[in-house]
Amino acid sequence: MEKKTVTFIAKMDEFLHSAVSQCVELGVSDDFHIEGIRMDQLAYRPIAEGSLVVLSTSMIESFVEPYLPPGTKMIVAKRMFSYQNLRGMLEIPKGVKVLLVSDTPETAQDNIDLIRAAGLDFDLYPYYPGAEYPKDIEIAVTPGEAEHVPPHIRKVVDIGFRVIDLTTWLAIYTHFDNDNFQKMTMRTLQSLFFITKELNNEIQHAHLLSKYLEAIVNGIEDAVIAFDEEEIIRFVNQKAVDSLNLHGAQIVGEKSLACLPSDFYELFMDCGENEDILVDWANKTYFFRKTHIFMEGRFLGSLLLFRQAVEIEKLEHDYRMRLYNKGLVAKYQFDDIYGESPSFQKVLQIARKIARSNSTVLLLGETGTGKELLAQAIHNASPRRREPFVGVNFAAISESLLESELFGYEEGAFTGARKGGHIGWFELAHKGTIFLDEIGDASGAIQNRLLRVLQERQIMRVGGNKVIPTDIRVIAATNQDLKQMIEEGTFRADLYFRLNILPIHLPPLRKRQEDIPWLVERFIRRYAYDLRRPPFTLSKEAMKAMQEYEWPGNIRELENVIEYLAHVVEEEGYVYQLPFMVDQENGSIEHDECEAVCEQLYEAYSQRGFLAEMVAVLQELKQEGSGRYALGEQLQAQGMEISSQQLRYRLKLLQNDELIQVGKGRQGSKISSKGEEFLRYLNRRNGRGDRHEL
Repeated sequence: MEKKTVTFIAKMDEFLHSAVSQCVELGVSDDFHIEGIRMDQLAYRPIAEGSLVVLSTSMIESFVEPYLPPGTKMIVAKRMFSYQNLRGMLEIPKGVKVLLVSDTPETAQDNIDLIRAAGLDFDLYPYYPGAEYPKDIEIAVTPGEAEHVPPHIRKVVDIGFRVIDLTTWLAIYTHFDNDNFQKMTMRTLQSLFFITKELNNEIQHAHLLSKYLEAIVNGIEDAVIAFDEEEIIRFVNQKAVDSLNLHGAQIVGEKSLACLPSDFYELFMDCGENEDILVDWANKTYFFRKTHIFMEGRFLGSLLLFRQAVEIEKLEHDYRMRLYNKGLVAKYQFDDIYGESPSFQKVLQIARKIARSNSTVLLLGETGTGKELLAQAIHNASPRRREPFVGVNFAAISESLLESELFGYEEGAFTGARKGGHIGWFELAHKGTIFLDEIGDASGAIQNRLLRVLQERQIMRVGGNKVIPTDIRVIAATNQDLKQMIEEGTFRADLYFRLNILPIHLPPLRKRQEDIPWLVERFIRRYAYDLRRPPFTLSKEAMKAMQEYEWPGNIRELENVIEYLAHVVEEEGYVYQLPFMVDQENGSIEHDECEAVCEQLYEAYSQRGFLAEMVAVLQELKQEGSGRYALGEQLQAQGMEISSQQLRYRLKLLQNDELIQVGKGRQGSKISSKGEEFLRYLNRRNGRGDRHEL
């Protein structure tokens, strides 16, 4: 069945990018065809018949209406700050001056109003490029616009762009009578940050009476109270009963004013819709959130979630400690691994099946193909997922330390031994999984001990005299040819057959070229966020070069290339900027390839009869970047009669050929490295000086 179309319309790209990203993350794009159109594109990008139009703001309704096909429904997206990002502001002490950084005075003030409406009490000062502010401020808060933060600011809290509220997604699914809304909201149960959205979805579909909802809500850590439109309590979970000391009282079906503590009721009533606020009640600080529930324009009631702030702080602390506890946590799931190629899909299918087993797994593949990531995903999909995941890299640890680290040692086993002994990695992995990476680098002595562990499932510490039983699953990995090593006598055949029970061969990146565009986009988003810069794109030629490259370093090398581009690319990356296309000696395009490309451009421009004009444009842009009108005046001063339309056409050709970079707005155009190389080629061709004359 053909997917229905949801069309997002906004003034700026940021909203469209955020909306499309949410569609992908929440699975909305699996159910609908998603389109994003800027207002200035409406004249030449028609809105699809039968689509639902979602506007970024009500201010653009009158502008969009003339472009709507007959019968098209239009709604305005409700937006909010991300619950997760706002939590970062809890670390800012009260009473401290804080700079609210945005791109314009209007957006800066709007964001200050939103933060204050959320109940976060800070001494906020609006800032935008060129604005004055108190110089003693050391902390800045910004909604995804860190590039505008003054350089002396010590700490930056990025609360991210506003996201679309769950009620808008509900309106979209309801409009198309699509029953997959529940499926979409199930994704949000993976973290506490999206619990409210899931609860809203369940309440809307089950009218607050679903037994399935009761099981979910009673199992979470937040206290939850649901009210109908007349403020009658329809649901309360056990955490709320315990927090409010309502044991034995009749609550469900009663008026909230009659059965809740009066001061708590006042706090609830003062809490605005979709606000994340901190409140003090009963000598404790709570995190409150109240959400209004609507369906088809009808108000159904409200949902209140609250929790002690100290619990959230402890949860975050424990999570960070667990995450940074080296080697004991598997961070990646199968959902974090992507691949459309048939060869990689087959690998994922096999890996999902064997994850349920306790048998030993051997991962085989070249360096950088993602063996450790797959090992973690197998662990997290196994019955041992709640137990430790311990990773050991045989290539990263010296031979003298490896045995004691693997198996531990008793007190006094050798000079410098720790008092009380030391527990080894096999013991740490008890009940869980141990990942033996680069197993091909294990020495003969270590291979002997590993063989005994795999056979007996017992270990003996260095210097010890007793065996210790272990219940572990082993996942080994290598980029070496173990069979060849067996023939050469450097790897034990019996150990190989103990490891090679469930082998998985990971294909190199050159054999899964169709996955490269997605991986490129993912890494671009990651490093753009890390560097606090806007995402960039790759030209068609650059992407083609990426897909045709052999990638000896596989995904790891691809990630390194994108990290490099994130530092050097402005808005679009070109072939000449790819590090594997660059001559390391002079930093320019490889000579042979450059000559061929420049020759083609020379012939093309000559045949069209405007080579001289193209060269003149490049020479002017080489001296200083210019806008189109200024450039036209400069060319006329040289005696070249060229109309504005002709100049626009030539600039477009130069941009398509990657000889210039065209900036947005008033940034103007500037020559690229490839354009400078083209001028040098012309100088070599004509045997003249720096300035090319025709």
